Amino acid sequence: MELDDLRRAWKQPTTAESPAALDTAALNALLAQEANSPVAKMQRNARVEMALTALLMLLPFAFMRIDKPVTVFWTVFMVVLGSGQLYYYYYKLGVLRRMATVEGNVREHLQKLCVELRRLLRFLYRVTLGTGPVTLVLLFGSYVAVEQAQPTGLRPQFLLITAGVVLVLGILLQLGVLYGTRRYLQRLYGQHLDRLEASLRELEAAE
Repeated sequence: MELDDLRRAWKQPTTAESPAALDTAALNALLAQEANSPVAKMQRNARVEMALTALLMLLPFAFMRIDKPVTVFWTVFMVVLGSGQLYYYYYKLGVLRRMATVEGNVREHLQKLCVELRRLLRFLYRVTLGTGPVTLVLLFGSYVAVEQAQPTGLRPQFLLITAGVVLVLGILLQLGVLYGTRRYLQRLYGQHLDRLEASLRELEAAE
């Protein structure tokens, strides 16, 4: 059963096919088992992101050298960052699983979970915007540490030029992340959530 079918059933006069008679199995099929349902698509996207994050966490180990503290630092940093992302995706999948389970008043149940999922998307958006500047600061700090370890020591003029380049690149990168992250989240989750929320509003109006 697709969302359009559910909307049509909801708009019927009170009969055996009214919303009160829509069984749990049909709603579960609508929310989770249909390959084209909004929830199913968001679940697939979250699982793909989770798998890619797990793979990316292994990448820094290929470049890590125990005798190079900088490489060890970045490996640990990437693992910590990736672990946080994995927990986020695990929590998000939990919300999506709850979406696929009909509990009590279906409309209110889904509306609450839509609000929760919107909150998670806003959280990821803010964290992504904050991660870029923090990473650049740490990258510049790593460069300073490497320079300081050189026999010639720190070169102030060269260090200022590098800081300026990092600042300009950081601003450009942040603008790209600002636009790209918004489109990315909308494509993977926002459009499907919009569709589900629009259907719920139609069901509410029909009821």
